[in-house]
Amino acid sequence: MTYRRFGRARGMGPGWGALAAAAFVQIATPGVAAAQDVAALVSRAREQVEGGSYPEALRTIALLESKELPPAVAVEAALLETTATIVVRSAEAAATACERAVVASGYDPEVARDQSPKVRAACREASKKVRGGRLAREKIRVGELEPSKPEVAWQPVRLRASADPRPDWLKFVARVSSKRLQGAFDVALVPDDEGRLFGTLDASWLHPGDVLTIALVAQDKHGDLGDPVKRATMEVPKAEGMIALGAVPDDAIVKVDGQRVTPGEGGRIPVAPGPHEVEMLQGDASASTEVDVQRGSVARVALSPSVSSSNALAWIATGTSVACLATGGVLMLVADGRRADIEEASAQREPGTSLPATDYADIQSIEDERVTFSTAGTVLLIAGGATAVLATTLWLWPSGGGSSDDAEEEAAPEGEVAVSASPGWIGVRGSF
Repeated sequence: MTYRRFGRARGMGPGWGALAAAAFVQIATPGVAAAQDVAALVSRAREQVEGGSYPEALRTIALLESKELPPAVAVEAALLETTATIVVRSAEAAATACERAVVASGYDPEVARDQSPKVRAACREASKKVRGGRLAREKIRVGELEPSKPEVAWQPVRLRASADPRPDWLKFVARVSSKRLQGAFDVALVPDDEGRLFGTLDASWLHPGDVLTIALVAQDKHGDLGDPVKRATMEVPKAEGMIALGAVPDDAIVKVDGQRVTPGEGGRIPVAPGPHEVEMLQGDASASTEVDVQRGSVARVALSPSVSSSNALAWIATGTSVACLATGGVLMLVADGRRADIEEASAQREPGTSLPATDYADIQSIEDERVTFSTAGTVLLIAGGATAVLATTLWLWPSGGGSSDDAEEEAAPEGEVAVSASPGWIGVRGSF
């Protein structure tokens, strides 16, 4: 370490002699003579300060300029100069002298802890200036502090920053304060291999509607390096829960628990924690679901409105009616065919006689088939007529999805529907 005008304080103990003696071992100079010369100069300056010869001490210390000194000796010389400067010159000049002691000590803010009150005061001022400018002195570039924006209260916040280069002695913390909290607390930022810094602010600190002030503070092993290097302010949302629907069509109507709402960007709807029913209406189509929103969370819901099931039921009823009527009609035709078979069998006679040629049992069997087909056909025709009435009602019934708040109500048509059916005929009549 090259020395440039250092000094020492009054009242130093015997430890200072040991520090001076260490110069003989630690100084990296070509010969012992140089070490002895440095040690002799420091020893003489110490004696002059202790004897009150402050101007002479400053002149002695000036002889150390441009000489290589080990850190411990450089600290002693700088403190000697600080003490002498306070007496001969001013406190401001003494603070400048103590800056060299702070640097030589590895930026220790309490380098003058064993010195007189005036020297300690001068060195505290020197420490603020030197430590506060250490990042600039070592050309360390610090990026902006970027907290993630919470969507709701009670949600963790990710903190990001960067430093390039980032020496091993350097670390960063995010110092958080708010209107609601008493004092402040630090969140450690963990570096990665690319110089980026990451940290997480716990959800328990994000009270609804609070405003947080986050300061990025650089530190070394001795503590803060001056004032914060970056600051950010973050407002916590008032909502404690949210439903996110994604893209919502312009013509869609959204309701939460039966109340119409207007979703924000991304279909976001602030809600209170707890269960909710969400409904989306789009023309005759609709979709709904139930969701339980946890405190501090965003429930993502996908709704795809579809046409009301009444039309589907109408188609099913229509198809069933047609099938029943068609099948019933076929069975009635078969039954009529069996009637003709009975008449033909009954008319047959034995050759040359008037006796029946067909046994009664065979005729009875044909009659049983006719009755079976006729009964089944009648049942199907009646069922087909009933489902026809149901299909007609479903087709004429107004589609759901509207309300008095959203659209004018359409009156359902009034009328009568009657179904008539017989073994040989079926029909629907009515007025609308």
